[in-house]
Amino acid sequence: MINRDFFYLLTGQFVSQIGDKFHYIALSFWVLETTGSSAKMGAVLAASLIPSLVLGFFSGAFIDRYNRKIIIVGADLLRGVIIALFALLFYFEMMNFYVILLMQALLSVNVAFFDPAIPSVIPQIVDEKDLASANSKHQFVNGFSTIAGAFLAGIFISAFGYLWVFIINAVSFIVSAGFECFIHIPSTSKSALKEEQSGIFEDMKQGYHYIFSRRVLAILLFMVMIIHFFVGSIEVFMPVIADTITQDGAGTFGFFQAALGIGTITMAAVLSIKSIFGKEKTALFISVFSIGLLYVAASFFKGNETVLIFLFLAMIFLFGCCIICAGISFKTLLQKSIDNNFSGRVFAVAGSVGNAAIPGAMIIYGVLLEKYDYQALLMVSGLVLMLLSIISSILYKEEKDESVTQG
Repeated sequence: MINRDFFYLLTGQFVSQIGDKFHYIALSFWVLETTGSSAKMGAVLAASLIPSLVLGFFSGAFIDRYNRKIIIVGADLLRGVIIALFALLFYFEMMNFYVILLMQALLSVNVAFFDPAIPSVIPQIVDEKDLASANSKHQFVNGFSTIAGAFLAGIFISAFGYLWVFIINAVSFIVSAGFECFIHIPSTSKSALKEEQSGIFEDMKQGYHYIFSRRVLAILLFMVMIIHFFVGSIEVFMPVIADTITQDGAGTFGFFQAALGIGTITMAAVLSIKSIFGKEKTALFISVFSIGLLYVAASFFKGNETVLIFLFLAMIFLFGCCIICAGISFKTLLQKSIDNNFSGRVFAVAGSVGNAAIPGAMIIYGVLLEKYDYQALLMVSGLVLMLLSIISSILYKEEKDESVTQG
């Protein structure tokens, strides 16, 4: 059951994320068309990521210290204003590469505050027993809006041109902020005297001490890194495998991407209906172990082109299912394991760790796949991941047992 506050949050996210996908695709193609430089397109995409990645190690203290509703609404309003200015400059033909870099960096700064605030707010507006289901619904909206936004963006660009796509994105953020204004977020139990005595840098220090003094949190953050790392790895494996096993590598790669997307939204839909409340730890480690098992199994795939395409489509679909199950599980475990007064700091660090792991994996696997066969890398990667999941599960269990004994 979706309560009123969570409904407004989901609706706002759905609207803004479709608009954001419009902007991402339109901007990428416009930069590529006008500059003819894939390097400049890459620089624009980097400007969208790097500020939020770096600021994520610090923004959590602000999320925990100040009103989270104001942060969420304000971030969406600011993004709407920035993109409206973007559309205005585009209309008057005053847009250039460096202005685009600046605006993408400003949007990324907003993301550094907005993204960690959302999982911090969900436990405040949803009962604990409904957390896993709520996270699943939120993930489903994210996945569906990404796929729908990508599909619709191409149609809108062809039919109306780039300007209207940018306008739609600006409006989507403002509409999203409007929905978020109706959310009632209960205040956390903070000591006003303590807030006055401690500064923002002391809050940051306390946040990192809170994270690293608890082995459960350290293990969960390690799993965040592992999950995102293998999301990055599959993005490198897919085009290489598609090009190796088929004549039409680009077309096969498109099918692989579709299988991954369908897997993610399918699992999110299933978990939004069938709750894993109380089983999050088991779901997390089994999902990560299963990803390793899929990699090992894929290293043995043989057959003609049609058979290989079918096998890899099935493997990638299941990979998407496992990634989402693991992601929802660790998010729910974090929400249940931490004091909500520290959740902004924990989720901000988790976001930065995850965002750093994906491009890191892309670079590492890009280099390795130039030297080694993809089947050998799938085998080694899968075995390492299975081992890491077993070790992490044992360490997490020991820590939980110690906590019970001490209690």
